[in-house]
Amino acid sequence: MVALLVAFALAGPPKATITTGTGVTPLAISSWCWGTTCGAPIAASAKPAVADRGTLVTVQLAFVPHRVTVAVAGKTVIALRRGHLVSWHARRGGGLTVHATGSRGWVTYVGRLRLR
Repeated sequence: MVALLVAFALAGPPKATITTGTGVTPLAISSWCWGTTCGAPIAASAKPAVADRGTLVTVQLAFVPHRVTVAVAGKTVIALRRGHLVSWHARRGGGLTVHATGSRGWVTYVGRLRLR
């Protein structure tokens, strides 16, 4: 049983975090295909990332993506991709979606960004 749980954990997609001026928040994973395994866990983001309007927001991925799209409150934002980091300036708050494609597959991360 333990071996099965460890194998499943290793088969999952890489994690990602979002960094704002007030700290680091993990992003939840909405759906993914990584390697030979796919999944769509129903997991809510534990807490919102908080940022001041205009602050540089950075998502740190655990892999270097080939392509990334970012949307906040349903609107695509222009994001800069540098290695495993994806950054943009916070102009709106709301639901956050980061869709990243890498050499082994794709992952959609979700979270919430609250502006103050």
